[in-house]
Parts: sequence; C-alpha cells; structure tokens
Amino acid sequence: MDKNLIYTFDKDNEMLLGGIKASELIKKYGSPLYTLNEQVIRNRCELFKNILKEVYPNSIISYASKAFCCKAIYEIMKNYDFACDVVSGGEIATVLKTKFDTSKVYFHGNNKTEKEINLALKNNIFNFIVDNEDELETLEEIISKNKKWENKINIIVRINPGVEAHTHEYVQTSKTDSKFGINLESGEAEKFILKIKENKKLNFLGLHFHIGSQIFDKEPFKLATHKTMLFIAKLKKNYNIDVNIINAGGGYGVWYNNSDADLTDNDYKDFIKVIADEISSCVKKNKLKEPTLVIEPGRTLVAEAGVTLYTVGNIKEIKGVRKYVSLDGGMFENPRVSLYQSVYTPIKAKKETNEIETVTLVGKCCESGDKIINNASLEKLKKGDIVAVLTTGAYHYSMASNYNRNPVPPVVLLNNKKARIIVKGQTYEDLLRYDL
Repeated sequence: MDKNLIYTFDKDNEMLLGGIKASELIKKYGSPLYTLNEQVIRNRCELFKNILKEVYPNSIISYASKAFCCKAIYEIMKNYDFACDVVSGGEIATVLKTKFDTSKVYFHGNNKTEKEINLALKNNIFNFIVDNEDELETLEEIISKNKKWENKINIIVRINPGVEAHTHEYVQTSKTDSKFGINLESGEAEKFILKIKENKKLNFLGLHFHIGSQIFDKEPFKLATHKTMLFIAKLKKNYNIDVNIINAGGGYGVWYNNSDADLTDNDYKDFIKVIADEISSCVKKNKLKEPTLVIEPGRTLVAEAGVTLYTVGNIKEIKGVRKYVSLDGGMFENPRVSLYQSVYTPIKAKKETNEIETVTLVGKCCESGDKIINNASLEKLKKGDIVAVLTTGAYHYSMASNYNRNPVPPVVLLNNKKARIIVKGQTYEDLLRYDL
C-alpha cells in the first residue's frame, strides 16, 4: 500500500488525511476520531475484482461484514457488484436497509439463533453457510413448520480442513480444535452432506473453509484448497454429488507495522492464484464441474484505509523506567491491543522537531492493560498534540464498546478533500437511553 494515499504532510508540516488537515478534522468532528479514506477502499475493491477476472473469472467477491459494518460501506460494495456475508441479526438488519440484493447475502455463524434464522428467511436470504449439526436440525425444523418457505434453502457447508495457519491463536479458525466447521478428515463432513441431500427443501450448494486472519503465507491457502478439492472429487466419484461453490474465505494479511510484510498488488494476486490453480488442476484431473470460487476479503479492503486520530492528554514519566503518554481513546474504541496484542504505527500529526523519544501510548480506561502502543518511537509529544494511528479501518469501530461509559467515536469518510460522517458519534444521552 502506498502510504502517500493514506496521509501526506503540507508545507507547514501538518498531516493531511484525504487532503484535509488532521487538526481541522479534530476541530470539526471531535477526538478521538475514526477516519476512512474512500478512495483507498475503492482501489482495493478494484484490485480484487481485476485479480479474480484474470485468474478465475467464474468467481464472486463477498465482503466480510464483521471487519466494518455500516450502511455506507455496503453502498460502496454494491457499486462493485460484490456479495457480502453477515453473521448476526444486526448485520442482516443493516444490509437490508441498503436494499442489497439478498441473493448475494451469505449468512455465516456457528450459533445462529432461531430469531436470526427467521429474520433471514423472512427477507429472502436463502444462502446459509451451515456450521454444525445442531444448526442444520434447527433450520430443518423451522422450514418444516412454516410452509411459506417455498424456495429451497441453499446450503454451503463450512468444513474444517485441519490446516493451521501461522497467525495469532485467537484468529486461527481451521485447526482441528476449533469451534468452527465440520471436520473433514474424520468423515463427519461426508455424512453431513448426505443428510442435507435427503431433505428436499434444502439445496446443497457447496463448501466453505476459512483458515484464519492476518495470514502472509500462501501455503496454508494452497493446502486447504487441495484438501477441499480432494473431498469434492470423492463426493463426485462415490455419490455423484456436484459441488457448485467453493468458498475459500479470506484472511489475507495487511500492514500494521514494520514487522509486517507490506504486501503488493501482485502478492494479493498470488494468494488468489494458488487457490485458483489448485481448483483448476483438480477439476481437470478428475473431470469435475468447475465450481464458482467465492472469496471473502474484509480487513484487506478496509483496514489500511483507516486512521484513528487522538489528542494527547496527561504525560507521566517514571525516571529510568518508562514514559507514559495518555491519549483520549483506548480499549473502548480499539480493543485489539488488549485482545490480540496487536502492534500499530503511530505518527505525530504535526512535525515540529527532530527530537525522538520512546514512549508508551496508553488509553484512558481504568485498566493497566489499556495500552495503544508499547515503546513507540515518536517525535516528542506535549499535551494537546494530535497522534494518528495507522491501519485502523477493520475491527475497531466494529469491536468498540462503552467500557467505563465512554462513547464510541464517529466514523468520517474522506474523499478528495471532502469529509462526511457515515456513523454518528455517541453522546452521553445515547449511553443513558436504555437505562431505567
């Protein structure tokens, strides 16, 4: 990613985001502040669309809503004719508000409630990515009791191919010991699919796997696809069952700091190509019907477009130990540091001196673990300075909370020197609204 697309500095050494001074954004919208660069998001959408067109035209790109969900982001995805996946009633409600084509909505989740299933069916969302036996039984029970579901329900089975990606333990989703998916190697997936085929109200459509997030190695994608395609060949040979869709999930890595690879457009192409090549090779070898390939980028589309702005508050120096610089955000608007030990890149939003110091940026919550960045090398800070933290477009707003009764900041979309709020910031009145 070209960082000049994310931020630049003007002649007065002030940071510009989307062509607008960071200080002006804070003045108008408050601090802390989530910002998203619309052009960066659109560039990524174009990139993935072009990659799939080249390496595997029979494909669908499905935006992974959990990365960042709001009406404005769905409007952008609609522009590119993308599908989307949802994992909750709240995400379903949001996508419906944008009049998204429901035939392009895929319902994920390991514990879909009856209320959520009914909401999906009532609104013509018929693509279910089924995660386990209990879910299938619940779905069968609901559609058997209610005769108005005349359409067949499309079932994509989430399998667990037993591939362990090299990433944080909490975002590995395909190792053998996982809450997600039907085990492939034990024979469970085979029995599960045969059961689906027995129900005339269900349409077995395909298979889904997702090996984890923030992955920089192509080999796990290749191995998971290879295992899945061998299983598809087995289904065809033994039962004459065609698999129309193979959903290979997402999880491609993005840059957060200098310990991460800064992936190029060609790197992302290589991720998709190893998947596409495995599919094509197995199809040819076993004379199979070519399946539609679905990929689910989320973080990859929005993460690097995001910059969060903070204002420096109190500064505490413990001589010979550490210097703490408190910011006006913290784990309530970015829990990823506490949850995943994520490491970010901070930048002072106005260059004033070449004096660099090592500080720990901390939040305002009443937790010792409320840290934003440990041991950050930054130009010397003083109270009132603005600090920008890069790559905050994914899993920040979507994971934010009201811990310590802090309001969640607004989200501002930037494009060509213009800014607009796409998610309002909460007020204290909002926090009290549900109290009795």
